[in-house]
Amino acid sequence: MERNYMSISAVVGEGWTLAKKYGLWLALFVFVYIIVCNLLTAPFSMPSSEVMEQYTNAMRRQDIDGAMRAINGMTSDTGYYIATVIESVISIVFSAGFAKTCIMLANHNMDKLSLDGFKMPVTTYLKVFALNIIVGLIVFAGTLLCLLPGIWLGVRLSMSVFYLIDHPEAGIGESMKASWEMTKGNFWSLLGLEVTNFFLILLGFCVCCIGAIFAAPWTYLNNVTAYNTLLGNYIPEAKYETL
Repeated sequence: MERNYMSISAVVGEGWTLAKKYGLWLALFVFVYIIVCNLLTAPFSMPSSEVMEQYTNAMRRQDIDGAMRAINGMTSDTGYYIATVIESVISIVFSAGFAKTCIMLANHNMDKLSLDGFKMPVTTYLKVFALNIIVGLIVFAGTLLCLLPGIWLGVRLSMSVFYLIDHPEAGIGESMKASWEMTKGNFWSLLGLEVTNFFLILLGFCVCCIGAIFAAPWTYLNNVTAYNTLLGNYIPEAKYETL
C-alpha cells in the first residue's frame, strides 16, 4: 500500500481555505462555548464569603502564608469541584462536537454550519472521554521518562480522537492503532504543523486576543486536513479481508 505523506504548507493552505469560508462561524461556536461555560460554572466557582474574608484579612496583614491557605481553601470548596465537573462535561461535549463539525465541513458533508456535528450517541462521547484520558496518561508517562518520548507519543497518537469521532463504531484500541499507522513516517511533518499552529494562536493573541478566537478554528481545520490526508494510511483488518 502506497503511504500518504503530509505537506505542512498544503495542509495549512487547505485549512486557510476552509477557515475563510467557515472560520467566523466556528469562531462564534468557540465564543459561545466560553460564555456558556463561564455562566454555568460561575455560581459554583465563586469562593464563599468566609474564605474571601480570610484572604482579604491576610493580604491586609501582608501574611503570605495566610493568603495561600485561603487560596487553598477556595480550591477545596465543594463548589470548586462542582464547577470543575460541569466544565469538564461541557468541554468534552464541545470538543467532540466541534471536531465532528470540522470533519463534516472538510469532507463537504455539511452544506452550512449547524449543530448536526453534536448529534452523536452518548456512547461516542463517553468513548472520546475515555480515549482522551488514556492518551493523556500515556503521553504523561512518556514525559516523565523524558520530554522527547512524551512529544513522540503525543504526535503518534494525535489522530486517535479524530478517527474515533469519524468512525464511532470503532473502539478505543482501534482508534489508537489507526493513529499509530496513519502517523508513521509523518512525525516531523505533524510536529512542524503543531509548532505552526502554536504560532498562529500566538499571533491571534497579539491581535488584542480577539484574533485567537479565529485562529483556534483555523488550527483545528489544519489538524482535520492533516487527518484526512493521512487517513488512507490505515486500513481496518475487516477491509483487508475483502481486498
